[in-house]
Amino acid sequence: MAKPLKGLQRFRRDMESLALLGAVRAAERTVRELQQEGPSWTGQFSNSWQITGPQGQTVKGNGGRGEPRPLKFMEGPFTGPQAVRTLFRTGVTTNKVVFTISNFSRWAGEATDLVESRFYRPTPEPQTQLGLSKWEQSGQRRPSSPHPRYQIFGGDTGDASRTASKDWFTKYVTGGRLDKSVTVEMDNMLRRL
Repeated sequence: MAKPLKGLQRFRRDMESLALLGAVRAAERTVRELQQEGPSWTGQFSNSWQITGPQGQTVKGNGGRGEPRPLKFMEGPFTGPQAVRTLFRTGVTTNKVVFTISNFSRWAGEATDLVESRFYRPTPEPQTQLGLSKWEQSGQRRPSSPHPRYQIFGGDTGDASRTASKDWFTKYVTGGRLDKSVTVEMDNMLRRL
């Protein structure tokens, strides 16, 4: 009779660890998707995402130029009890956030279409393959007053362009893609069990 009980304890321990690892994978996946959806001219914005974990640990991009580099959150070998303590301490059972994803680029507000500004092109064309693949040129110029990043139609002939669609960030967060990312990764962890 001791063997089935031991098996149940191991199942519980594995389940608890996988719940936390599922959240880690969901955060990593979310950053990868945000990197692909967002603007990419030099790559600095794409490489400025960061993830802060339940115990304050942070993994962050280097903010450097180039193609988006995925973030890999350090995952210690969690025992079941450690995972449960972490999840309860952070309030996962009370609908609180376990992982925080943010962008530390000085242009984060403009790049996420939450802040209007005056835009200029640092180079004649995007410097990343991702940016080039999404590059949309209007043949017009941008308005001279502060405006959203995506507004590339100002009337006169010019070279206004963008590398991400209008309100890409808001659509990702509120349009179901974020929820789907979390669901997919949590389901993957449960399948591993």
